[in-house]
Amino acid sequence: MSSDLSAANIQALTERFEQQLKMAQQQQDVELIKRDWLSKDGIVKELFKGLREVPAEDKPSVAAALNDLKQRVESGLEAKEASFKQSALRKQLEEEYLDLSLPESTPGLGSIHPVTYVEERITEILRPFGFQSVHGPELEEEYYCFDSLNIPKYHPARDMQDTFYAETGHVLRTHTTSVQARMLQARSLFEGKKLPLKIASFGKTYRNETEDASHQAMFHQYELVWVEEGLTVANLMGLITHIIKELYGKRRKVQFVPKFYPYTEPSLGPKIDCTICRSAGCPSCGGAGWVTVGGSGMIHRNVLKEFGFDPDTVSGFAFGLGTSRLASQMFNMPHLRAVYENDLRVLKEIV
Repeated sequence: MSSDLSAANIQALTERFEQQLKMAQQQQDVELIKRDWLSKDGIVKELFKGLREVPAEDKPSVAAALNDLKQRVESGLEAKEASFKQSALRKQLEEEYLDLSLPESTPGLGSIHPVTYVEERITEILRPFGFQSVHGPELEEEYYCFDSLNIPKYHPARDMQDTFYAETGHVLRTHTTSVQARMLQARSLFEGKKLPLKIASFGKTYRNETEDASHQAMFHQYELVWVEEGLTVANLMGLITHIIKELYGKRRKVQFVPKFYPYTEPSLGPKIDCTICRSAGCPSCGGAGWVTVGGSGMIHRNVLKEFGFDPDTVSGFAFGLGTSRLASQMFNMPHLRAVYENDLRVLKEIV
């Protein structure tokens, strides 16, 4: 190569490089050119190796030309890569751009969040039963979240429902059952234990959970409490089954499995057949083909006694439905996190 190494030949190589760069149509083309010219076995390296054989009187001009070639190759490739990146970014912005400064000529009405949709549907289903809709605080006192619900300070269930504690001693509620405790107390203290007590409440709950396809550290529950004389497990199972069938259709399968909750006895876990995999087994249902959508049971006699109700004459049931899981099943979202990621590319397709 040294025999052809001259300022004139280097100029020809420079023009050859610029022609190749001009013809590059995508990033892959730039990578190939970079390999040919700047790799350790590339053209530029080989030219510099041949510099030692150039006559002394020609070496300064040839070296200057080589340095100029190297700078042109490096800057040219860098500029071309930047151009492709800018074009890709411009295309992405054009596809995803949403101008919030001016109204569209035909603005859409939008839609509600999947969890809100499920909450509103359950509220509508329960309307004929006469339930009162109430809300409770998310930053809750330990008494309402644990102690009043038959979960004393050192009960193992506190580990099962590990939550987030504030310096004031308050906790982020682990379940909407805290609303049940507040309403039982209010009915006992201020309304003379008037029955029936029918309360529905929904909102966010928090657990120190390891997040996976079916668990989140923050999720939504729909709480229902019914206290009256003569209520049985059959009433509880019948109402839950009615809600599920109204949400998903009459063909949706529902089953109940034994569970343990300190505040209910007996306790049941309602399950529905997984729509994501059609009961074949998937991450959403843990391979079981069934998805647990809540916890339920007859209100424990200790809870009733805590608020002054006689468990020998009065009974009640309560359940908390996981509306985020119900939404993921309703809108075919295999991973629960998709419910909360607010990705418009997902949400706009489902409600």
